[in-house]
Amino acid sequence: MIKEIFYSYFSLARLHALAKKIKELLATKFPDQLMIAAVLAPLEARMAVALQAIGSSTKNPLTKDVRQADKDRDDSYISLKNHVRAGLRRRNADYRTACEALWVVFEKNNSKLYQLADEDETSAIDSLVADLKTAENQAHLATINAVGWLAELDADNLAFSDASANRSAARSTDNTVDDKKAFADLKASLELLPSVLTSLCLMNDPAGIQEAVAEINQYISEDNAAAKQSSPRDTITEGV
Repeated sequence: MIKEIFYSYFSLARLHALAKKIKELLATKFPDQLMIAAVLAPLEARMAVALQAIGSSTKNPLTKDVRQADKDRDDSYISLKNHVRAGLRRRNADYRTACEALWVVFEKNNSKLYQLADEDETSAIDSLVADLKTAENQAHLATINAVGWLAELDADNLAFSDASANRSAARSTDNTVDDKKAFADLKASLELLPSVLTSLCLMNDPAGIQEAVAEINQYISEDNAAAKQSSPRDTITEGV
């Protein structure tokens, strides 16, 4: 039985490195085994594409602009939300009442919307801004001195959309396979291996297949652990 690869923790570079070890082991030990050769041929082709694609998303200079724009809107959103949340504890009745009304709007539009995928976050902020621009909520924002704060969030969300559109326009003229597609294709090739190797193990043919699978499982265990340990965890700290 082939161990599961924890793909969600792998970068394209790390997955390519694992695929290379597996491919070299099988190609060296079983150069004439037809079933293995049939799987390794497409795997090797996709490895070549993956090697060229590694880092393609971040190599685009506009990606830096998109990520900075995303951080800017996250900061604006979280700071405004925390300002409203802090006001829920104020003894000033008018201020507290305004914050209570505004907090309902934040909860309605997902108080952790900054954790959403980029396009979903854009839509969620658009919805929040529209709700906060009503006359009633504008009065509440004025009470807590946050009208300008909302304008900053709106502007930051628009800036993100512009940066994302600029990057998409640049990518439309670039024929390089991006790392996301290369990862998906390489994953698809690796996922063909377990059924083939399991079948060969059941037949115990060719000789040495059991030992080869054990070695592959060791590769996978080691790389799973390393990938999980080094996998980035993007977190945003909110005020209490």
